[in-house]
Amino acid sequence: MADPPLRCGTFLQSFKNDTADSIFRQRAFRERKERHVKDLEAKLSALESSATLLATDNQRLKLALQRATNENEILRQQTSRNRSLSIPSPANSSPSNWSTDVDTRHSTPSPHGPSRAESEGRLLPASATWDLIQSHPLVRQGHVDIADVCERLRHATRCDDSGPVFAEREVRSAVEESRRGGGDELI
Repeated sequence: MADPPLRCGTFLQSFKNDTADSIFRQRAFRERKERHVKDLEAKLSALESSATLLATDNQRLKLALQRATNENEILRQQTSRNRSLSIPSPANSSPSNWSTDVDTRHSTPSPHGPSRAESEGRLLPASATWDLIQSHPLVRQGHVDIADVCERLRHATRCDDSGPVFAEREVRSAVEESRRGGGDELI
């Protein structure tokens, strides 16, 4: 008769061990769940801040695009007004027919040689300069980085009574120096 109390004690001991294991497993599960929730909250916070930055950048880029679009429209209107004033362009005349903005009426030979403007050829207004760039064979073939041409010409800009002008030789040189191999990578 001594056997039944032992079995009961073994069963009781086994039940206590199972209960302790169950409690331990539940505690470990809750800790893993809490860590997982904290990790998810951290990821959510990072994604929210990233989304905020992207939205801000998107808004900034939209404004820059709108400014560029407005500037482009203004330049188109100015160009169309200038063409209506019969400013020659490569589309309707050859570069040899373009008028110069160099006043030669009062020019006297300099003892130091020709002036910078005389040595660089005709001075072209901005619209004729753009037409010359666009009609250049290298540009038409897509071998020229227009942004680079503009950057090169930024330092060659002069002013006269009608606005900015560029020496024809400098324009051609800027286009030829901006030649790229392989065309435009963005297209």
